[in-house]
Amino acid sequence: MAERVDPHSLTISALCYRCARESENFFQRKAHDPRFCFELFRRAAMQHDQQAWDCLYKQYQPLVTGWVERHSLFHASGEEMDYFVNWAFEKMWSILTPEKFAKFPDLKSILRYLQMCVHSVLVDFMRAREKAFLIEDEPEGMGDPPAPKADEPEQAALGRMALDAFWEMLGGKLKNEKEQRVIYGSFVLALKPGELVGQYPGVFKNVKEVYQVKENVLARLGRDAEVREFLGNL
Repeated sequence: MAERVDPHSLTISALCYRCARESENFFQRKAHDPRFCFELFRRAAMQHDQQAWDCLYKQYQPLVTGWVERHSLFHASGEEMDYFVNWAFEKMWSILTPEKFAKFPDLKSILRYLQMCVHSVLVDFMRAREKAFLIEDEPEGMGDPPAPKADEPEQAALGRMALDAFWEMLGGKLKNEKEQRVIYGSFVLALKPGELVGQYPGVFKNVKEVYQVKENVLARLGRDAEVREFLGNL
């Protein structure tokens, strides 16, 4: 009967109940209706409804906790789990304005964005800590890098979050050190195959092997549904 219920007609309490119920169905691989959780996000973002935000935090806190715990940077951070969970939610709340929300077509896209916020806060934390270490050893007379311009497009920050999340996801799909070196070296360091052989002499036999590894990885990733979907969302 879920299809006959208009989420817009429900109270926040009723939406919270239906969102929790449909989420449970989803995780149990049963038929589910994402409209109720999406409506909670809509009211939270468009109407600044604090009760909706509170319900969403309660509903998705376990999911965000799992994302933090499984993130490759978490255990190296030395911080408490809740620190990053709360930071990820705060980051999303601060960015998810009514104008931004209008660009999300469904619940799946919003949750992917929330997962990007998890990745972003962990990366920001590690970068800040690394910068602090560097400042301690910084030669006298060297100042901080220029601050971003006030009118710098906000999309640049969002684009960096998306790119960081993409590389995090991609790393889990590379099978071995050779694939990691080829993809990172080719697309991040902009190294040519011959330069890759010279850079990692104990990894690659010759240029031909670099070409073969690169071709195989790109072909496999091109068939990967998650990669295609992620690029489509970007």
